[in-house]
Amino acid sequence: MFDIFIASSVPNNESGESVTSEIIVQLRSYILWQMGVTKAFEYSYRVLTAFLESFHLDIMEVKENRADYCWHSNYIQNPETFFRIDKFSKMQVSRFRRIHYEYQFTLNDEYENDYICLGKRSDKCFVRIYLKSKEVVEKGYKPWFFKEWLFNGLISRFDMYVYEKCFVKKKWKYVDTARLEFYLEYGSNENIKSECAAIVNGELEKSDEYIHALADQLTPRLTLITNVEYQTTRRMSKSFCLIPLKDNASKYGVASRIYDYLDNHTLITEYLTHSTLRLVERSLGSNKSRDDYCPFWKALRSTKYVDVSKSPKNLKLVRDYTRKLNKEIVKKRFTSACITYGLYVKGVNSDHPLTDCADALMRLNDNDVFDMKRYKDKKLKLLNNELLSNALGGDSMIHNLTLINNSTGEAYGS
Repeated sequence: MFDIFIASSVPNNESGESVTSEIIVQLRSYILWQMGVTKAFEYSYRVLTAFLESFHLDIMEVKENRADYCWHSNYIQNPETFFRIDKFSKMQVSRFRRIHYEYQFTLNDEYENDYICLGKRSDKCFVRIYLKSKEVVEKGYKPWFFKEWLFNGLISRFDMYVYEKCFVKKKWKYVDTARLEFYLEYGSNENIKSECAAIVNGELEKSDEYIHALADQLTPRLTLITNVEYQTTRRMSKSFCLIPLKDNASKYGVASRIYDYLDNHTLITEYLTHSTLRLVERSLGSNKSRDDYCPFWKALRSTKYVDVSKSPKNLKLVRDYTRKLNKEIVKKRFTSACITYGLYVKGVNSDHPLTDCADALMRLNDNDVFDMKRYKDKKLKLLNNELLSNALGGDSMIHNLTLINNSTGEAYGS
């Protein structure tokens, strides 16, 4: 939801007053997307205020530290061509002088452009343009983005199916195999489905090039989601001349600066997407700063900013969906670890996988159980209690099992 960082000491000015905030609150993307920016700030502010009141402390000033402005788009499906360095150099109008590209070699002498950044993270403004869909899959977090993209029409049900398969595997290279899984489940040609099943199950070895070509014949290409992100720091935002669109000072007191900042959201984004960096469509003139925006940039600037909270019904849908995918990732990691543990302990063996799982549990000693208990207590504090408030699907597991060591008679149960 959000993190609270408290400094042990901060520098003071000549008069003895602190010039650095003693407390920094970092709002995570989940709470921003699910509750909306304003509600997320107000919720974190209430929690922090209640925490400080227990120590008889008051908040004297509230100000922004860093704000990220992001746009998720399915407009660009060929980033290698659209962002080619010679083309991008002609399109971009900015004060940036350095740009960083990251490429990845793929199939058939092709390459994938998945990350571009302008400036440095220490600058007043740092711009990133990258494949958000690939980041979610490879880093194995924020799976709720799939639902957000589906709800907002950025991806199809087919895209979501493929993304879910890749997310559980945490492998972007699994895209083509996941497309074959989709045809295996929904296709009509039984002969082709048999071949797809053999490839998916590992019974038939084919090259990556072959799987890619077969997937292209049977299914559409995966819709890519690109993220355009401006990271603005306090060094930049403190120079903004905020227009008092509402009387926030009398209503919100020390927090009025934040509400003024949020009210000026449209003006700030227009400034960032025009003066900081913009992409234009080149004309015959020599001065590209006078050229009009390219179609992609026009679409980006025309997006509507809506700061609303989701309904409880939709929030529960997103929470359960996130838990489901995260559960599959953890289960896969657990089962793989049991097999690996069994090989390390017993050497090369032909035991059943369930035997390996049981052996791993039976080898736990008191210290292991104590460490597990301590880790569970730690995770309970870190994880979102609202996200894990009840059993997934509404059904709790009934603990009616006991593991018994046949040699010693030692039993372990609930």
